[in-house]
Amino acid sequence: MCWYHKLESKYQEYYSSFLFICGCSTHPHVYITKYYNPSHQSVTLPKALPNHELLDELEPLGWVHTQPHELIQNGVQVLPAPDVLMHAGIVEDNKKAWLGQNEIIITTSFTQGSCSLTAYKVTDAGLQWGKKNRNIAGGVSNAQGYSSSCYEKVQMLLSDRFQGYFLVPDGGLGWNYNFQGVKHRKDMEYTLRLDTPERFYAECHRPQHFLSFVQMEDGDDEFDADLENFLE
Repeated sequence: MCWYHKLESKYQEYYSSFLFICGCSTHPHVYITKYYNPSHQSVTLPKALPNHELLDELEPLGWVHTQPHELIQNGVQVLPAPDVLMHAGIVEDNKKAWLGQNEIIITTSFTQGSCSLTAYKVTDAGLQWGKKNRNIAGGVSNAQGYSSSCYEKVQMLLSDRFQGYFLVPDGGLGWNYNFQGVKHRKDMEYTLRLDTPERFYAECHRPQHFLSFVQMEDGDDEFDADLENFLE
């Protein structure tokens, strides 16, 4: 899976995916379903977990998100507090599917000239903190008591050999709500299909832009040039 984007405006935002794993073999396979509403500071995932027949035999591994850079405090890399809130919320809303003991968070940071991956496990203290501060007035900035005891790093081995597939949202809207955030809601329902994710700037992600392009091609007066073409 590749998170690299040529334009800085893309990787300055947060993007996320749910992760699933097949735990029935010696070499488990990781599967990803992409669905998110990005911003420059956090990511918003639907409350409902992915549901598809291809996921019936899989176990939730957790979720992964990109971030512009690693969060460093006092010279130590830390897990952002909003991640613990998001993780605790998923566990609380889906107690039968997520046990809170096996699921992890993977951060993908775009460091200078490279990309770094770090895996975290939210501790019991972190789950309790997230549950307590999940709906606090004013958001995470008003939450008290967040510390390194809320999470711990876990080992992650990377391989150049992997097998898996993508499940993407069905219905033609794609996965990227950066250009149409008003259509994204935490309580939204969605279905999935087996497919390759559309590109970041695909037409389904920004239909209003393409409508404007069509109007320009139709010679709409408001887009006509006011100056003559002196090159003719």
